[in-house]
Amino acid sequence: MTGKKLLSVAEIARELELPESTVHYWKNRFAQHLPSVGRGRQKRFRPEAVEIFSVISTMLKEGHTARDVMEHLSQSYPLQADAVPAVGDAPASGSGVAVAGMDGAMKMASAIGLEIARSIGEGVRSVLAPGAADSAELDSIREEVQQAVSRISASTDDVDALRSENAELKEKLRIMEAELVRIRKDRREMEKYLLDKIKTVTT
Repeated sequence: MTGKKLLSVAEIARELELPESTVHYWKNRFAQHLPSVGRGRQKRFRPEAVEIFSVISTMLKEGHTARDVMEHLSQSYPLQADAVPAVGDAPASGSGVAVAGMDGAMKMASAIGLEIARSIGEGVRSVLAPGAADSAELDSIREEVQQAVSRISASTDDVDALRSENAELKEKLRIMEAELVRIRKDRREMEKYLLDKIKTVTT
């Protein structure tokens, strides 16, 4: 594929020889790792998204679960910030994006905690250096360390809450996916029933 042309779902489906409905489902399920432009019907994908769709297809054909695919994408491809819904926004394409947003929030909270810990470590090393600080400076540093520890504790509580909420969302998503499979099966049976009725009437 040449140039920087933005691609539609239909074009990606043709490129990878996949059903368009399948690509539609994947673009919602794994949205946070697919580089795209625009929203809704106007959404178009950057050329590099074809490779990611191909990875998704290969892994699912090999028998990996959607969770396995999500973990692999998280390790191999950058998170697309504009694909994570803002707080208070209703997810436009189902619980998959909401779950992904929760994953991103937890990663961000962890990164903040690590940065705070790094800052504390640097402060402690500077205090332990010979002639680093007098008594007043040490008191000030102790107070800052205590404040930082409080922030870390608060961040840990937030991460725990996000993790619990994420688990609930994943369970709801699992139920919704099972229900979707049932609905598709019912639809196929209804179509067959109607076709049989039509044949009976016309013959």
